[in-house]
Order: sequence, then structure tokens, then C-alpha cells
Amino acid sequence: MKSKFFGLNAKLALAVLAVGAMFTGCYDSENGDVTKPYVAPDPVYTVSGTVTDALTGDVIETARVTVSDSKGDLEWKAGTYSVQVNSSGSKTVTVEAEGYDKVTRDITIAPLEKGQASTTVVNVALTKTGAININNVKVSVGDSKAAAIPKVLKPEGEEFKGLDLTADENEAVFVRNFKVVVGAVTDPEDIEEAFAGAPSGLIDYAKSYLGALIGMFGKAQQIEVPYTISIPPYQCVEDVTITYNIVETLYTFEYKGDIYNVSVKGVRTYTFSTNFVPNHNFSHTHGHGHGENGALNAGGGILTSEM
Repeated sequence: MKSKFFGLNAKLALAVLAVGAMFTGCYDSENGDVTKPYVAPDPVYTVSGTVTDALTGDVIETARVTVSDSKGDLEWKAGTYSVQVNSSGSKTVTVEAEGYDKVTRDITIAPLEKGQASTTVVNVALTKTGAININNVKVSVGDSKAAAIPKVLKPEGEEFKGLDLTADENEAVFVRNFKVVVGAVTDPEDIEEAFAGAPSGLIDYAKSYLGALIGMFGKAQQIEVPYTISIPPYQCVEDVTITYNIVETLYTFEYKGDIYNVSVKGVRTYTFSTNFVPNHNFSHTHGHGHGENGALNAGGGILTSEM
């Protein structure tokens, strides 16, 4: 009996961008002003991801992606698709490409409060039709364990000066880009190590099976994610917290009496939340922000071998 483990990232992430639901009766004691009630904007739901070849890892530029309940046009940028949907709840993502087997994924988007936005990342790896020539493989999914890793970004110093944001008597809205960690932590060679001595074709079977569920495996990378910060009147940003939710799941492949254990670990969700504090030094000027709107590094060392 053979049993090997390796870690790789399940490329499924949910980005929840939380800015708070409602502030009412905000009072600026220094200036004697009473503002109108602040109501945060309606929630925004987005589905985004990549489409690759399960066996080669190449991006499939001709892929067709359909997301149920979508609104607006699906956009492609740097190999990543993105489209908004009308509401939370159950959705179906269908991915097709000429010469490949179609993959259909069912996802559930959690409902949000006003002022929040979520991006559900659905990465899919397609397999060419007829490429898998092995049968009678039994796959079982074990229990999962999870850990939350927060990173707090404060508008102090040079690194995060782009978060030095404030509002006057009116709501102020800013968009900032954040670098977040996605992708795998183990490259495809580790799959071959986990399946050392396995019959020909079983490795490709595992890549195809897992690729349809969690996307392709590759090196961890950082991508830029826009986050809209809606600041209530007479408030300023205290901090932005990005919480990475890491999930590890064990997949067991059994073939002709041999067992191969594959430990899949990666970011399933990442959550953005903003805290505000009163701006007591407020002067009657327009809402403003200091610093450049460069991408703020919210990754770096988030994906580690320790849970």
C-alpha cells in the first residue's frame, strides 16, 4: 500500500469586501454639524477565475464561460475572466472550449449587507476529450480543516499611505488596489511525487479530476484586486483588514488496491473589511485621500506550510 502527501492550493477564493452597513446621525462636535444618515451602497457580487489545460497548465484563451444570473458582459483581463451577478444564492458556472470536455460547477454565494461586495473565484482546468484512458479509480474526500489568517493594513508610514482617506460632510468613495495571494503552493511535479510508482495514466487522471473541482495547480502568485472604500461623512479610515481563510482537504485515490493520499491546501476565501473613526481634525474641504493609488501588498508569506 502506498500513501504520500503533498500540499497544493485549491484555487477557489471568495473575496468579501466589507465597508459597513449604515451610519446614522453622525455629529461633528468640533464644527457643530449634523450630517444626514449615511446608507452604504447595495452589495456587489462578482464571479472571477482562470481557465487552463489540466495536463499542461496552459491558459485556454478560447474558453467560453457562462455564469447563471449574470449581468453585463463577461470581461477577460490577463487571462482572468470576471462578471457580475444580480444576487446571492446558487449559481452555475459552465466552462467550454473546442476539443475539451465541458465542466459545470455549482457555487453558492453568501448574501451580504449593504456596503459589502464579494468576488467568488472559480478557476477551472479543462481536459482534452479522450485524454484520460484509465477507469475504475475510486476517489474519496476526507474531512477539511480551516484556519483564518488576518492582515491589518493601517494608513501609517509609506507602505500603506494610499489608505490615508477621509470624508467631509459628504460621503467619500475611493478605489484602491490590493495585491492578494492566489494560486497553488505546489507545482505539478509534486503530484507525480505523490503518485510515485502509480500506473501510467493515473497521474493525469488525478490532474483532470482535481482540475475540474479546484482549477489547475501551479506556483502561488499575487494578483491585484480593486476594493471600493465608501467612507461615511466626518469619518476616516482607521484600517483595512484582509482575512485569508485557508482550507486543507484530503483526497484519497484508490486504484487496484493501492492508495494515494493527496492533501489539498489553499485559500478558499479572503475577506476585506474597513474600520472607520471620527475625523476630529475635519475642516470644510472635500473628501480626500493622501498618497498614491499604487497596489497595496496584502500578501507575502500568507500561504505557509503551517495551519
